[in-house]
Amino acid sequence: MNTDFTMPTRLSQLITTMTAGMVILLFGCNSQKNTTNQKVTPPVKTADVATESTIDSSNQEPTSDLPATEPAIPLQTFLDAALNGETATIQQAVDSKFDVNSTDEQKRSAVMLAAFNGHTDIVKLLVRNGASPNLRDTSGRTALMFASTGANQDTVEFLIVSGAELNAVDSSEGFTALMFAAAEGQIEVVQTLIKYKADASIKDADGESALEFANKNGHLETAKLLAK
Repeated sequence: MNTDFTMPTRLSQLITTMTAGMVILLFGCNSQKNTTNQKVTPPVKTADVATESTIDSSNQEPTSDLPATEPAIPLQTFLDAALNGETATIQQAVDSKFDVNSTDEQKRSAVMLAAFNGHTDIVKLLVRNGASPNLRDTSGRTALMFASTGANQDTVEFLIVSGAELNAVDSSEGFTALMFAAAEGQIEVVQTLIKYKADASIKDADGESALEFANKNGHLETAKLLAK
């Protein structure tokens, strides 16, 4: 068990960058369930572009009856659009039959990134067009966990009713969505999770529950709610 792992705080969980080709990391660093700034990963590969129509030997019109297609949206552009709430780009991706379950090198999907920033409309658009709410990143974290770190109760509720695993635990330290919400003092998210029967008795790899996270981080109102 990694005793140095922490419950990430909202502000240091995710760093966005305007530099093309950069991706986002989400993890903590100290034993008091607080975190430091994160790093970005090296550039990821972009999606393949559509191939050109075959040209005959006389250099005349294309032999293909299909119209030439526009290049596919690069993966990083797609993921950045989800993170930043750029609905038009996501709609373009959906219309072009882009694989909405594509992930970055940390296996983070557009649904996760949109959920992190509470872009409920984008989460709805993606899920309604085949995006899974239950994909996991390399730490075993889900879109519901990402959403639960912020004041994103609408996103959280939509994910739950769309089939998100309510009591899923991550593969790193056994954190649940309820633990993330409690650690951040997101009382309305905690209320929503409890409404749908989130299990407050689950303990992480160190034997701590959502209630203990709330207490340790000084979120007394959230702790009172969890103690009922």
